[in-house]
Amino acid sequence: MPDEQEELRIYEELFRRNYQRLCQRVHRITRDTDAAEDIVQDVFVSFWNSEQRPHIATPEAYLYRAVINKALNYASSQKRRTELDAQYRKEQSLAINSTELDVQLQETQQKVQQAIETLPPMCQKVFLLSRYEEMSHKEIAAFLSISTNTVDNHIKKALTVLRKVLLSLLLVLFKMIFYFFS
Repeated sequence: MPDEQEELRIYEELFRRNYQRLCQRVHRITRDTDAAEDIVQDVFVSFWNSEQRPHIATPEAYLYRAVINKALNYASSQKRRTELDAQYRKEQSLAINSTELDVQLQETQQKVQQAIETLPPMCQKVFLLSRYEEMSHKEIAAFLSISTNTVDNHIKKALTVLRKVLLSLLLVLFKMIFYFFS
């Protein structure tokens, strides 16, 4: 059984003979020189500290297998980290786009409400009863004591005003949606 000095000399020789070759092999997997050197150094340290070291018949094969396994684990974790990072950036982008879209939708609702408020009082009343209270033309006519033709005319007038507002808002909305999701 070699003494501690002899073991250290054997270990240093093993390190000198294999370090560069192992680093090159690991670099082919990781594509990162610093990571490759760190991995090989970690494996050599683990090997030196291992209680099994004296019982390992072929240390070169052990080191080669250990650095390859560690390099594959590193590459796998880097790939997963990259995927998670990309997913996070995508989610952040969608969250920002979603917030901006929510703001635009609120502004659109406000503009529609403002357009409704510009309608003459009776036209506004008829439209609101039709669209928000979901009353039929006959029900509105009976409720307001007006003819169904008058109800039709008020709704047509309201829709004409709202179409103009909504058409301009729709163009802006389509541009935003195209921008956000392209």
